Amino acid sequence: MIEKVKGAFLEVNWTQKLHSFLVLIFAFYISLAIIGCRILFENKVSDDFITVRNFFVVSGILSLIGFSTYLIHYLKVENAYKVIWGYVSYTLVSYFLLVTHNINNHKFKIFDFGKNQFFEYRGLVIVLFSIILAFIIKYIVDTLHLVEQFNSFFQDYYLSESPMYYLIIFLVVSDNKLIANISPSLANENVSDFIKQIFISSIITFAIFYFIIKLTFRAFEAIKNNKINFSLAVITSVFFALIFNYTIQLGIQENTSPFGAYILKGASLYQVSFISVFFIFLYLLINRYIPTTIFIIVLGTIISFINYLKGEMRSEPLLITDFTWIKEPAFLISFVDSRIIIVSIILLLLIIGLIYFFRKKIFKGKIFKKERYRVSISVVLLILIFGIYSIFKNEKDNKIVDGIPVISKLNNDINIAYMGANTNAQYKSLMYVWTKQLTKKVMETPDNYSKKAIEEIVKKYTDLSNTTNQTRSNDISNQTVIYILSESLANPTYVDGVSVSTDVLSNINGIKNLTTSGIMHSDGYGGGTANMEFQTLTGLPYTNYSKTVSTLYTEVFPKLSNVPSISNLFESSNRYVIHPSAASNYSRNAVYTKLGFKHQIFLDGGTENFSNDKKTGAYMSDEAVYDEILSKIDTSKNQFFSVITMQNHAPWAIGFPEEVVATGEDFTDEENTNLTEYARLLSQTDSSTSLFLSKLAQIDKDISVVFYGDHLPGLYPNSAFSAKPESKYQTDYFIWSNHHDVKLDYPYVSSSDFTAELLTHTNSKISPYYALLTCVLENKNTPDDQLSDAQKQVEEDLKLIQYDISIGKNYVSKYNDFFKIK
Repeated sequence: MIEKVKGAFLEVNWTQKLHSFLVLIFAFYISLAIIGCRILFENKVSDDFITVRNFFVVSGILSLIGFSTYLIHYLKVENAYKVIWGYVSYTLVSYFLLVTHNINNHKFKIFDFGKNQFFEYRGLVIVLFSIILAFIIKYIVDTLHLVEQFNSFFQDYYLSESPMYYLIIFLVVSDNKLIANISPSLANENVSDFIKQIFISSIITFAIFYFIIKLTFRAFEAIKNNKINFSLAVITSVFFALIFNYTIQLGIQENTSPFGAYILKGASLYQVSFISVFFIFLYLLINRYIPTTIFIIVLGTIISFINYLKGEMRSEPLLITDFTWIKEPAFLISFVDSRIIIVSIILLLLIIGLIYFFRKKIFKGKIFKKERYRVSISVVLLILIFGIYSIFKNEKDNKIVDGIPVISKLNNDINIAYMGANTNAQYKSLMYVWTKQLTKKVMETPDNYSKKAIEEIVKKYTDLSNTTNQTRSNDISNQTVIYILSESLANPTYVDGVSVSTDVLSNINGIKNLTTSGIMHSDGYGGGTANMEFQTLTGLPYTNYSKTVSTLYTEVFPKLSNVPSISNLFESSNRYVIHPSAASNYSRNAVYTKLGFKHQIFLDGGTENFSNDKKTGAYMSDEAVYDEILSKIDTSKNQFFSVITMQNHAPWAIGFPEEVVATGEDFTDEENTNLTEYARLLSQTDSSTSLFLSKLAQIDKDISVVFYGDHLPGLYPNSAFSAKPESKYQTDYFIWSNHHDVKLDYPYVSSSDFTAELLTHTNSKISPYYALLTCVLENKNTPDDQLSDAQKQVEEDLKLIQYDISIGKNYVSKYNDFFKIK
């Protein structure tokens, strides 16, 4: 055995291997220098980065000399054609990706090649310089009569096509659009991190494009010879991934650039990679070229069309959860024009005919003749997929590990999860949204979760609700209820070191003194509006879900098998959502449609429009929103309103009342300006709310209002919360009834407590579910270390019910009365 190994070792031409390795190293360091120099020359950097930049310059020049020495062997016309063909192919693909990136930009002119930098000349300069340098070296060798020594040195060098691939790689890595996606951040000024990240990015980019270029040449060789191989399958997968990346994004286009770009960095590359891997799997699975290719075309077309159709109908992209509708084909077909169905059937029959006709004429036979190759490649792809899955699965605070090409920038640079699935699909790609859906576990399984445990909870709180209802005389569904989420409303004086020239919430504070009121603990700072809204409607606490969950409406709501919203207690025709913003934000249009709200009043995308869009500052005024509510109140009906205001949302700009001035200790001028403008906006909310309630008091109909701020505005420096960290999450709330003065003692609550508190405030009967939430409410102001075992069990009971209806087996659905008030 040892002799065999020794013999095999000696048979290897190590000089030849060394030559190949040297060419590879030279080519890689040229690519690294191109990327590194482009980044560091185009940014202001410290002296440490200048040293790194100088290294890139020197190593790049030395590597270019070394590479050009080997390039002497390739100075032939046919090799020039290969490089030109590679340049043209990449230029076309790169430009097509640029067109895709600008789908949301209606001002983009596809044929304005000059402005759009169709021709990437920088890479050509490197390639031409390499070739010229090779001619110079050849001239020197010939002039100095060193040909014999030169040939002797290279006598064991094997003339592969790799240097041609490397030249094309130089063209690729010089592309501005690519560098923007793979370049590491210079923000933290950490040289070691930058070096590590740029090396990793460059190695991965170099390797990926080397194999893509190599496979492309082999694929075209296969086409020329009417043969099939794995290279052809891979390149076909990438080709159709590029096409369907475009058609998918085209179906959800939006003519905006809210983040300074029409699509975020890495979005297209991630989606193309995602789709490519999936298509390659199909080729591995079916192992026939023509049938698989036609299936890919049909599948991609269907997904693109459904994605477009859903976007048009619901302003939401096709989601993973939508594939459950495959079980209802008749329902799906009902949305499609009959002419489209007829044409689709004809095309399908035509495709079947083409498959049958060409099955023995072109690209016949199996892609893989040997199963071990097929299995091995499948395993490699599975490892890759599992690696990506693990990266997303282990994210923390909505961020994955830095330094991973494409996906780190795509996921970490700008967090837009709060803007809903549609916006995320538009600017981060649909496949990114699917990945998030697949990798998010919204809630951990409670240890004692079982059918029996749910049954015991149902019985326990059914008995409690029956007992409680003996002392309660009212029915909440016999009056009108208005939930008002007041955007960013929180008394500035709660923050340490902040002073305001006058009490900007004097009216609201006066109301709080007369009715049930207190402080609400927010689960977000500077954002998270929809999470407060979700909890208020359903009573399901955000804190019980996984910490990886960012937006309840987009990540949890679609999974709920039962939505225990207070709005269910009212007729669908009497349910109103009023929000002066786009219906697509947080996927509210989909949420409120599922909740059965007939009246959806939004600035854009709703079923009804505002009658008055008067602004105060940058957004619609609270006064206009309140007037909209008043215009919809019908004293002959019992109505439910879910209202979300926008007046106090950033940016804050109003200028009056001038007497309102706010300052913070050690705040910058800009921070004080923002604080003052915000305080002035609050004063407008204060007077508008007071006037609104006075008008409600005159209506001959029982009306109750739940009013609360969702979170603090994100204008405070972190230092403002150092003395009182809890003040970062404290907002105001009150529960008010127009015909009854009631003041209960609930000084500190969460948004998920409001419905239980409202039912107590109005002395209304409760369901077993609200009996559970009432117990949670009663425990709210008891410190955790003072909770009894029975009180702790209440928290566990809610977690069990919440898990059961979120991602559990929905055992509670067998008990129809659990969510009903008798």
